[in-house]
Amino acid sequence: MNKFFIVLLSIIISIGLSLLIIPILRKKKIGQNIRSVGPKSHLEKAGTPTMGGVIFILTTFIMTLIFLPFNLQTATILIGTLGFGAIGFIDDFRKLVLKQSEGLSPKGKIILQFGLAVIVTILCFVYDRQSVTSILIPFVNKSLNIGILGFPLMVFVIVGTTNATNLTDGLDGLLTSVSLPVFITLAIIGINSEKEIFSLIMLGSLIGFLIFNSNPASVFMGDTGSMAIGGAIVVLSILMNLQFYLVIFGGIYVLETLSVIIQVTSYRHRNKKRVFLMTPIHHHFELKGHKETKIVAAFSAVSTILCMVTLAAIL
Repeated sequence: MNKFFIVLLSIIISIGLSLLIIPILRKKKIGQNIRSVGPKSHLEKAGTPTMGGVIFILTTFIMTLIFLPFNLQTATILIGTLGFGAIGFIDDFRKLVLKQSEGLSPKGKIILQFGLAVIVTILCFVYDRQSVTSILIPFVNKSLNIGILGFPLMVFVIVGTTNATNLTDGLDGLLTSVSLPVFITLAIIGINSEKEIFSLIMLGSLIGFLIFNSNPASVFMGDTGSMAIGGAIVVLSILMNLQFYLVIFGGIYVLETLSVIIQVTSYRHRNKKRVFLMTPIHHHFELKGHKETKIVAAFSAVSTILCMVTLAAIL
C-alpha cells in the first residue's frame, strides 16, 4: 500500500468536500458568532462559515472505510474520533442552527464527554488491556503497570485532551497547523500498523482543510472539528501507550489549557487579578500586538520541536 497515495487522496477528497460543503454552510448562514469581549480584530470574522470540521471528519471516515480493515481497533479509533466530533456537532448545531446561545449546557457536555470516554476506555482495554493498565514512562521507555487505576486515568486523559484541543482552536488555522506534526509523529511511531494509516489519513484530511482554514479563513472547524481532532489523537496515543508522551508532543494543547486554569485560579483567588491579558494564551499574544499568522507560525514551530523531541526519545 502506497502511503504517499493515501495522504494525497485524503488531501484531494478533503479539498473536494470543502468546495462542496463551504458554499452550503454559507448559503445556510451557519456562520461564526464573535464574542464582543474578544480581540477587536476578530469582529470582521463574524459570519464566516463554521462547523467545517465535518469536512475532514467525512474525509477520514471515507478513507478509513476504504483502506482499513473493520476490526475492534479501527472501530475504537473511529468511535473516539466520530463520537467526540458528534458531541461538538450537537453543540455547534444548537448554537448556530437552532440559535440557542449556550448550545449544550456545560453539565450536558461533560456528561456526554465522560460517558464516551468510559466507552472508549473499555474498548481500548478489550482490544489490548496493556493500553489501559500500563503506560510508557518518557525518556526511559519502561512500562509502568498501574492496573485498575488506568481506567479513571484514561477517562481523565481522554476528556482533558478533547477539551484542550477545543481550547486551542481560536485563530485561523491554529489547531490544524499545530496538529499536523502531531499526526506525523503518531504515524512514525505506529509505522506498519493500522494506527499509522489512520494517522496519515488524518494528516491528509487536515492538510486539505488547512487550505481553506488558514488566514484569512474561508471556514472554521467549530467544536465539531476541534473535538474530533482531540478524540483521534488521544485514542491513538492510548493504543500506543503514549499517554505520558502526549503531554510532550501535545505540549501546545497543554499550554493553552494551563493558561486558562492559571487565569481562572488567579482571578478567583487573587482579588480578580489576571495573569494574562486574555486566555487561551494565543489571545494574550494577539492583544500584545502580534499578528495571527505570526502566532500560528510560532506555535506550529514549537509543536514541531516538541514532536521531534518525542521521536528522539522513543526511536
